Amino acid sequence: MADIADYNHEPTIDPRRLRLRPNRAATEPDVPEHAAEEIVDPYGVGADALTAVDESTVPAAIPSVAHGSLFDEAASPALFQPAQWGWRGRINAALGTKLAPKPDSAETGFRAAVEAIQRTLPGSGMVTVVNTKGGAGKTTTVVALAATLGKHRGRGVVAVDMSEAGGTLGIRAARTAPVERTVWDVLADASRLASGDVEAGELAAYLRLQPTHDEILAGDTDTSYDDVLGESECAALGAVLRRHRDLLIVDTATTAQAAAWQWAVRNADVLVVPLPMRRDMAQHAYAMLEGLRKRGLEHLVHSAIVLLCATPGSDPNLESVIVDEFDALGVQTYLRVPFEPVFASGERITLEAMSQTSIIAWTNIAAMVTDALAEAIGERQAGYRQHPVAAPPEPAAFTPDVPRFTPAAGRSSSDPSSFELPSFESVSAAADPAPAVAVPVAEPEIERVAAAEAEVHQPPEPARRPQPPKPSSFNPYA
Repeated sequence: MADIADYNHEPTIDPRRLRLRPNRAATEPDVPEHAAEEIVDPYGVGADALTAVDESTVPAAIPSVAHGSLFDEAASPALFQPAQWGWRGRINAALGTKLAPKPDSAETGFRAAVEAIQRTLPGSGMVTVVNTKGGAGKTTTVVALAATLGKHRGRGVVAVDMSEAGGTLGIRAARTAPVERTVWDVLADASRLASGDVEAGELAAYLRLQPTHDEILAGDTDTSYDDVLGESECAALGAVLRRHRDLLIVDTATTAQAAAWQWAVRNADVLVVPLPMRRDMAQHAYAMLEGLRKRGLEHLVHSAIVLLCATPGSDPNLESVIVDEFDALGVQTYLRVPFEPVFASGERITLEAMSQTSIIAWTNIAAMVTDALAEAIGERQAGYRQHPVAAPPEPAAFTPDVPRFTPAAGRSSSDPSSFELPSFESVSAAADPAPAVAVPVAEPEIERVAAAEAEVHQPPEPARRPQPPKPSSFNPYA
């Protein structure tokens, strides 16, 4: 178990882990060439925008130029800017001195976390917050994480509600707008917003800017409509938002079988699992992660970040039980999150209203998420990870052998640094099916079959809900 106060934004690189990381591109079956022709695009955002990043479009890496460490040290504020916390900070404020913080102080760790959040990512990323148990804190996690990232990264962070029937993200966000626009307003103009003629700033009219510079795209909670978000809706939303913003934080509902939930998970770079330390919460989260592993998404389970929160009345002995059980699934990262009364009150969440302990904790969490994003995006661009175009097939008789992480001698099972890296056994490819025998077919029959297939693959028209008239001089931030 790692304490978030001990965050280190530059961990030691383990060559064994780099060598033993499985090559998913080699073990997974190739996607047929005709799969790209079957992509449903009812909102007109373009088939290219709905697919994953193609390896050929990734720019070649520019070799770094070595330079002296003096410049790196001078550019880093972690150790060389005057202290602002503790007695050193009080002396600096009173006497105008410039005492630096101690290298192992909490202030130095906090500054290191901020530096990690501000690092340059190799591409756009998506963090999906999931837990199939209601009341686990998904929405509060999305708001706090997006606010922390937005505060230190600036514009480019968007929290979007992808609950199929509209969640509470818009209710818990800090700032409202005179005219509230939702995911359905973006979908109504998705084709135009995804075109090359639209400026990036035009999307801001559909989003709700927060005091911490992140933006919110709320779901529609109007129960008078029967529309729900499906896979096509989520794919179109993702295409539009990724075109204009760098980082997406996705809020989800509780139905793992819903198409919106499935899309948000399959296309995630990193999963964040908020888990209040209650037995029923842990059972739901365990079943959810086990289901993802059975669906072939074990790489998301391995890289998932589980946030353990000791709520009032929690059993202190439950933490070790949760860690032991989740280890069997391959989860590697656990972080303790302090209980925040603002989250439980149901009010709108602002960083200023949170305790100093929570602000420090969520800064460290955001740093861990940023590091995980950088690694996941790099693996995706290198071909280790691929965002599937279609839902993966149900597993057959083969069940992946998930390694159990065994703590080293004399180390605690709750300390992730004590885990020994497993050895990944190569998986033999399935035997090629027998070749099909060509059967001559008459030309009229071929034309009839082709016409029938064209009719089947015709993309359905999306369900459009009546849109309210938009004012001519709309300004959501007036």
